[in-house]
This record gives sequence, C-alpha cells and structure tokens, in this order.
Amino acid sequence: MATSSPSARGRRPRRPRSKPTTSTTTSASSSSTRQPSTASQLVAAIRRDDFATLSSLLQTPELDVNRRTPQGDAPLVEACRYARVAMATALLAAPHVNANVTSSNRSAGLTPLVAACMALAPHVVALLLQKSVDLLKTFGRVDAAAVCLLFCEANGRSDAQNDAALQILTQLLDYAQEHDQLQTLLDARPDKVNGLVHVAAGLGNWKALQLLRGFGADLSARNAAEHSALGVVELNAFQARSLQFCEPPRAQADAGTGRGRNNRKRHKKQQEEETEQTEDQELQSEADKQTFTRSRPDRAVEAFHVTRTVLELTKDSGVGAVFSRKGDEGVRGLYIKALVLTEVGLVPILNEIAQMADTQKEKAVYTDGLMYTVTSVYPLAVKNAKEYQSLWRQALDKRTSDKLEVNDAAQGDEEEKKSVPRTLGLSHEAFKMVLNGMLSHDSLSRRVKVWTLILMHLLDPYAGASPLTADKRPIMEECGQLQFFERITEMIYRSGTKLAFCIFDRNDIEEDESYDEEIEFHLHVLISLTELFLQFFAPYARTIRSRDNVKVLGISESFQLAIKPVKQLWILVNAALGSLDDAIATPQRFSLLLHLLQVIEQLEAAFVLDEHATLTKLFGIMNRFVKKEANKKRIKMVITEQTQLLHTIATSFPIPSTFTDKAIPLKDSVDMLIRSDPKVLGMDLYSLASIPGLIRLEHKVDYLAMLAEERNGSVSVSISRASEANYVDFILQQILSTSAGNLKGEMNITLVNEPGVGVGVTREFFQIVQRCFFSTTGSQVHASTAKPAPHVLEIGAQWLQLARSQSPRNNKKRSDNEKESRAKRGRPTRSGGFAELFPLFEFVDKQRCGVVTIASRSVYVSKQVIETKRKEKSLSLTQKDLLVDSSEVDALKKVYLCIGRLMGLAIRNHQPLAADFPLVFWRFMMRDGSLSWEDYCENSDVFKRSLQFVLDHDFDAEPLDMRFEYTMDVVVVDEEADAKQSAEDSGSTASNSPVTTSMEMELQKGMGDVEVTNANKAQYVMLRAQQYFFGNELTYYQKIRDGFTDTVVKSDLKLFRPEELRHLVRGERTIDFVGLKKSVVYSRGMSPSRRVIQDFWEIAESFDQETRSKLLTFWSGSPLPPIFGFDSKYRSMNADTACWYIDVDTQMKASFCPMANTCDRRLILPDYPTSAALKEKLLVALEHGSVGYDRM
Repeated sequence: MATSSPSARGRRPRRPRSKPTTSTTTSASSSSTRQPSTASQLVAAIRRDDFATLSSLLQTPELDVNRRTPQGDAPLVEACRYARVAMATALLAAPHVNANVTSSNRSAGLTPLVAACMALAPHVVALLLQKSVDLLKTFGRVDAAAVCLLFCEANGRSDAQNDAALQILTQLLDYAQEHDQLQTLLDARPDKVNGLVHVAAGLGNWKALQLLRGFGADLSARNAAEHSALGVVELNAFQARSLQFCEPPRAQADAGTGRGRNNRKRHKKQQEEETEQTEDQELQSEADKQTFTRSRPDRAVEAFHVTRTVLELTKDSGVGAVFSRKGDEGVRGLYIKALVLTEVGLVPILNEIAQMADTQKEKAVYTDGLMYTVTSVYPLAVKNAKEYQSLWRQALDKRTSDKLEVNDAAQGDEEEKKSVPRTLGLSHEAFKMVLNGMLSHDSLSRRVKVWTLILMHLLDPYAGASPLTADKRPIMEECGQLQFFERITEMIYRSGTKLAFCIFDRNDIEEDESYDEEIEFHLHVLISLTELFLQFFAPYARTIRSRDNVKVLGISESFQLAIKPVKQLWILVNAALGSLDDAIATPQRFSLLLHLLQVIEQLEAAFVLDEHATLTKLFGIMNRFVKKEANKKRIKMVITEQTQLLHTIATSFPIPSTFTDKAIPLKDSVDMLIRSDPKVLGMDLYSLASIPGLIRLEHKVDYLAMLAEERNGSVSVSISRASEANYVDFILQQILSTSAGNLKGEMNITLVNEPGVGVGVTREFFQIVQRCFFSTTGSQVHASTAKPAPHVLEIGAQWLQLARSQSPRNNKKRSDNEKESRAKRGRPTRSGGFAELFPLFEFVDKQRCGVVTIASRSVYVSKQVIETKRKEKSLSLTQKDLLVDSSEVDALKKVYLCIGRLMGLAIRNHQPLAADFPLVFWRFMMRDGSLSWEDYCENSDVFKRSLQFVLDHDFDAEPLDMRFEYTMDVVVVDEEADAKQSAEDSGSTASNSPVTTSMEMELQKGMGDVEVTNANKAQYVMLRAQQYFFGNELTYYQKIRDGFTDTVVKSDLKLFRPEELRHLVRGERTIDFVGLKKSVVYSRGMSPSRRVIQDFWEIAESFDQETRSKLLTFWSGSPLPPIFGFDSKYRSMNADTACWYIDVDTQMKASFCPMANTCDRRLILPDYPTSAALKEKLLVALEHGSVGYDRM
C-alpha cells in the first residue's frame, strides 16, 4: 500500500523527503543539485495537505498526472488515501487522467476507488464514479465493495463507520446497476472463494446483507468451497473469528521483513519507526486510520450481530433452516442456535414451522432439527448456568401473544366461559407437530423427556390445586381426547415389545456392547413415554372424551381404555420369561416391564376402588414430580434415577390381588432375574418384596451387599487375638470412629499378625462380636480370658489410646461431678472399660432362654428423696427424682449405637449373631407406625389381659384410683453417709448396703397425677404397653435403631419383613449335616468313597449339637450354619457362594491334627490309618484349634 505513515501497522518504510542536497566526493563533477520529480512533489503536497502547491504543480506544461513517483506512488491514489476531496477534484480535472491508475509500490494494486473506500470518503467515491472506473479491480483479497463490508460493529468498527460504509456500498451498487455490472459485482470473488454475500455473512454485517438483498443478491448461494452463507457465519464467529478475514493487505505485511533479515534487524527497525510515529502522525493516511484501527468486539455485541445476520440469511427459507441437520444447510454450533432461539423465541419458531405446508419436505427437516437442538441445549442450560441458562429462559418465555383462545368458533358463550385462559402462543398445529416428533419411531428418550418438560412449562397443567374439572376443556383439545393417550400407550407397547424380544431397528450391530446400548436406549424410551402419559393423564383425566367426542368418560373408564395396549405386554412378558433357562446379562429389560405393569395395575385397581381419591393422590405425586424435574440441575439419563417416579407410585398404592395372582407364577423367573443382577431388586422389583414368598431372602441380602461394594468407602477393623481382654474396646472405638459414609461400604477385617482374607475372616470377626456383645451372662471374652502377657497389654493399651484419641465421640473426659455421682450411689467408679457395662442383653423368659431384650438396669433414688416422699405420704416419683450417672448413660449409648451398626453390618455380610429379638423389636427398628399395644405385650398373656381389662372398664360408671403411673423397684442410696465415708477414706468404696423399695413412676413426663378416664384410657394402655416392653431403656433401643440405619438405609429396610430380619440376626440353630454332606466338594482327586472320608462322616454324625458347632467353628470360623443353608444355588452370581471343601493330604504325618482354611471353608485331613486316630486328633483340633494353631 502506498503510504508514508511510519506507524507500526498499515505503513510502508519511511523514506527521507527529497531535497536538493550537496554531496562532496573526490570527483568535482559528481557534486550537483538533484531536483525531485513533479510526481514526487505532487505526492508530497497531497500528504502535507498543501493545495496551493498542488495547484501550482498542476500548471506544469505537459504534466502527466498518471505518472508515479520513483517509490511507485500515484498522486490520485494518494489523494484518495488521504481523503483530499479538493485535491482529488483537481487531479480528476487534469487532462488524460486515469481514474483506474494503480500504485506500483510494495502495496501494488491499490486503485483510487479502493483507497477512497478504505478512507470511508463517500464524496471522493462520488467524484471517481463520475469517471469510468473498474469496480472489480482487486487490491490483495478485496475489491471496492468488499472493503465497505469490513466496517461493521461485529468486526470491531463503530456504528458511524458502518453507516458511512453502507452509503459508499450503495453508491457502488447503483453505479454497477447503471452500467449493467451489478450481477457481475455480486458474483465476484475477490479472494477467489467468497462473494459479497459470504464476506458480509462472515463479518456479521447484517445491515449490508439487507442492502444486498434489496439489489437482488442470492443469499442462499454457496462460495467456491461449497459453504453456505450460514456456514461462513459459523466459521468466522466468536472464538473462530479472524481479524484478517477478507482484509486489504497492510504495508508492513508487504515490507519483505522475512527476506533474509534477521530478527534483530527487524526489531531495531520497528523501534525506530515507533519512535518516529509521534512526530509523523500527521502523515498517516485516512485509509490507514479507518481500515486498520479497531478492537476486538465485545462478546455480547458480537452475539447480537451474529444473531441478526443468521436471521437475515434465513428470511426467505424461514428461521427453521438454522436448525436443519440435512447436509450443511443449517448451523452446527449450539451457541449460535441458542442465540437464535433467544432472539426469536421457541414458541414463535414452533408456530412458524408448523404453518408450513405438510407437502414441503423442509418441514420435517426443520422440525427434527429444532427438536434435536432444544434437546441438546436444555441440558446445557440447567448445567452451565453462566453460558446458557439466561438464553434458554428468554427463549422459553418469549411469546407471540398474551392470550390464545381455546374454544372453537362454533362454541357458544357458555363454552367460552368454560374455556381455560392461557398466556402462551403455542398453536394447536405446533403442539401436534411436537407430539409427532416425540412419538416418532426414531425418537430418542432424551428428546421425549426434554420436550415433555417443555410442554409442562408451556401448558402448565399443574397450575391449579387440583385436576381440571369435567366441565372445562384443556388448553390443547388433543389432551382431552382418548386417542391422544392411546397413541402414547401404543408407543409404550411397541417399545416394550422391542425390549422383551431384543428387536432393534439398527442392522449394523457387531459387538455385544452395542446390544447393551440398544437395550439401554429402549429402557430410557419406555420410562420417558410412561412419564409422558402420566404427566398428561393426571391433570386432564376428568375431561377425556370418547373417540366420537360425544361424552366425557369417567376417570376409571378412560384409564382402562387408554392402558389396553400396555396390558397386552403381560402376554409377551410371560412368553419371553418362559423361554429363559438361566441367568442373563440384561435382566433389567424384564424387570422394568414388570415394574411398569405393576404400576399400571395398581393405578387401575385404585381407580376402580375410588377414582376421585386416587386421581387426587396421583395428581399430587405428578405435581411434585413435574416441579422437581423442572428444578433439576442436571438431566441424568441413568436408569436408577429415571425409575424414581414408578417407584414412588408403586409405594403409594397397594398392590392389587390381580397383580399378585399374575406375579406369583413368575417366582422362578423373578428369582432368575435377581440372581442375574441384584440391582434390579432396588430399581424395579422393590415393591414385590412385600409379597410373601415371591422374592427370596438371600436375594435381598445380596442386594445390600452389592450396594456396599459399589460405594467408595469401607469399614476397616483390625483386631488382635493376642489381646482378647480388649476386644470390646477395640471394636467399639473402630466402629464408632468410622464415618457415616464409610459405614455403608463393604467390610475389611484384618487379624493382626495372622494371614487371612475374604469371607472366612469376616465370619470369625462376627463370631467374636457375638461372644462379646450378645451374651446374656456378660462379655464371655472379658470374663473368661486369661490375663495377657505384659508386652501384649502394653501394645494393646497404646493402640487403644490411639483409637480413643482419634475418635471424635470419645475425646471428652468425665467430669468430677460424674465421678461424685457414681460415688453417691455407693457403687465403685468404672475404670473406663466398656466391658464393665455388660451384660447388655437378657432373656425375656429366664426359664426358657430364648428371646432376648436389652438388659434392664437398676434405678437409683437418694434416701433423702424417699424420706421426703414418705413425709408427704406419697409413693410417686418423677424423672427429676432419679439419680442418673451421665457418664454411664453416655457410655451405654455408645455401646448400643455400636451394636446397632454391628447388626446392620452382620446382615449385609449374611453373618448371624445368634441373638433372637422379638418381632416387635424388629418392627420398632423398621419404624412401623402400626404397632399396637397388643404387639408390645406379645410375650405376656397375663399382662395383655390386664390392659384389656382397662380398655373394657367403664370409668364413668365405676371410677378407679388409677393414674398414669406404674410400679417399679428403686435402689435407695444414702448420699450423706456415702459422702461422709468418701471424705474419710477417698480410696475405699462405700460400704453401706443399698435398700430396694417399690415406688410409683410417671408413665410420661408431667402425667403422674393424671387420672385414667374413658377419654384417655386408650392412651394409658399404649403408654403402659410401651413401658412394659422398653422398660427404662427406650433411649438405648433408639440408639440401636440409629446405629442400624447407619449401615442399612431406611428405604432398603422396607425390602424386608420383620420376621426376615429376625431370622438373619438369629440364624439357624440346627446344623443340617445331611445338607452339608451333599454340598461338600472333594478336591485333590479325593472322593466320598475314600476310607478316611467315610470315617470322618461317621465320627461327625455321632457328635452332639455342641460338638458340631465346634466343628463348624473350626471349619468355617462360625459355629452357626450358613444362614441360607449349605446349598447356594439360589444366590446371585456376585454373592459369596463359597463351597465346603474336604482335602486329604497324603503328605501330612498322621501325628498332625486336621487343619482348616476358614476363608474358603476348606478342611484338610491327614490320611489317618484308623478311625480312632482320626477322632482323637479331630477332637483335639476342635478343642484348641478354633482360634488358630500351626501344625499341632
């Protein structure tokens, strides 16, 4: 480019001005005065804006104004570059002037017209257009018209520059039209690729596109690279925008800086030019200032202009073309499409596309593209709030009208009054179009789900507090037609059929993983369609009309007619399940179908029983579901998340007998599905657990174990057999210090200094737990174990101290007041060991030694309180009269909390604890709100009859002296005597023997003086029954329950019945040796016919139950048989199904005792010569080997 500006950008290297100079050389003839050429003087005058000098020079005889300077600058080009209107006028008036003259300097090719356009000089352009100019002459990659397109706001220019450029562009187009060059100009591609339309589109110059449209430009034309104008917009927008897109060359770019010059020289030259820039600023041309001075546009500004550009390009084809996925007709970037949605609004776009004729092929393309785009944008809007959320809200809430009539023109005034007002402009045609897209055969589950959410937002059917009444019409007439719901259920049937028989539409499946993806695809579709059906049925159920639109059907009738296609799935499910022989890889396709059929039958039966109450309940469920879905921060297409609605409905309505009758015959199939993957129990077959005998108990436990395995945390417990006296403290500290999250993970048991991993170690750990915590005679380990060696005690004490210090629950020291409180009772202060609190449980019936309950503890009252009561002639006590040792209470709370956690862990690891709690205990653990007073008294018929007498008695006719009290024994403590003796000898314990007496205790705080009447006798009976069962230990029962739910989630407890939980914790008492013998596997080439094995079974079968328990302890680590029997054929594929093994080691000496590997239940026998030798060594092993030995 011809310029003398020294600026770093858009400027050629500065040359010294030509002056007459005197050069002194060795030759006198070389000294002369050199005069500059006339052309150079003209250029210098133009740059100095010296019109007088220019006018004088133009008078030079035979002047050729077209002649260039030695540097290649043409005077007319320079006048246009500097926007010198008067000078350009004078030059154009000179004889033989060439309006198309070009510079021949390093910016070769610059014409006066292009220079004037670059300078944004419309007056100069007008002067040039009076001559014959070449509009197609290019300068680099642009011509005059293309230069005008550069000056738009999206390209970093101002609005004033844009207006001036559009004025010049209009001049050029008018000139081209007058000279029949318009089409040639519009079709020209100065950069060999893009025409004017594509340049304007790429720059976001929508105003220029409007102008070009007015001159007949084809905005749908493609460039040389076969890109549409929309494609060019996307290729040069936002992060992809290039500031050099279709720009004229800069002087610096042509300076040849790369031609052999090193970086140091270039850097020095640049510094020199920047230094001279200030003093030579007046020499910078207007063209350089306008063309090369700009900034990166603000993103919001660019977004506006890009959006308007896209809309301008789609005026002819419709805005739906933006979303087309056919070839490269539309826009691919989601952000640009989101901007268009925001600018126009989703509803107006839907209405516009819906107005297209069905015969137009583009309608289906645009509809598919729009639905696909919205399905992709919506998840981003809820996930990426910064970028998409505001755009999506504007797009969704933009309306075309404030109110849309919902009644036909034929409807009368009464019908108009019944119509439902609405504040959106979604047309009926648009609604039908969306519905067709959702229910098309190739519709994706995400599309169905997202567009259901959108329709719920637009139609807002849950705006009212109840379903629409029968005398009103839905916003969309289709929602009140039976065919609408039948169409959805037919799609559910179609999807369910494909799912049951793996009938997939794709024919390019080559790998097994692809089948899994197809199955998951149809699972999602089935769930989404079911949600769609229920979300529309609940609010419009009362308005559904028959097929002939004559009458309004009842709720129950319309539901039964609508679900007919779905109920046909029963036949297919039975046929498919009947063809399965063993566990399958994809059981969820059948479990989901059963779940769906269960919910449908539950609703059908509930509607028949009470349709109005059922609809109200269902409306509430769906209302909460719709609001929850709308407020989600992320759309999770995970099956476990998507089945929540079905799960909620299934647990909200009773299971009808019609479903039970169909499900019971499928017991074996259901068993096979759960064995294939226990996860289906929690996702789809959850409610079936309440049907007795349908789901095996082992499957429920396997499901809990599977959940624990999938969680990140774990329960880690280390225990040393060398420190048995500290078992209780070790276990308590580690279990109580485990975080709530880790408690729901799987267990990792470590026996210190003993090799062993797996289930065997876990069995041994819970055997220790059973002996330590659930014995009714105190902690057996603590009571019977000999004193450990000194070094063991030291190590154990250090470890225990560390565990206590790390436990947040046990960092508090007992206060002096607590110690004094203990002393006041005449009892010795605890040394700190938890084992002193044992036994924790006792038999309900001491004679029968069966059912256990929490051990009752003595209640203490001071002697002074008793004497005061006697003076008042009162035998009644209140809670505040009791002496409470807070340290003991806190310790017991910790112990029972730990026991609850251990019980939950034992159930999850299918390890019985030989503790038989009553059924009412387990109903309490499950928070059963239906417990009656009879349940609390189930173990005492006498007490039950006495409470029944209270209920039957008429207190109005015959009052009784009964209050809300009960009789209990209390231990009277003489505090003054104990304190006096303690002061005399603080090292000794109180020697006064406590006295026990009977007193009356209030049943509930503050109710001790309330008399029993007919009005409150039921309350009295319930409180008295609860007190009979819980005693004074209700707090400890609650702690067990809290600990239990720390390890087993409350919702998962509903899988079990109370008798099942009782069985899991109690275990089997009788050892089935017949079953054990059948299930044993003989390895190392042995067989049951070998003599030593036959001798073993003869000896084992002669054992009593106690010795058999020792044998199981030695063999497996637990004295109890497996909780689900020795046969594991019903266990899931992932469950612990270790067999029982017997090996005969012929290399072992006959003097050795048998050995066992409890981890895999493997018994190793030497090849004993006689039965007597086997029995002798086996009994020694059973007596001494249950805790491990080495080659004894």
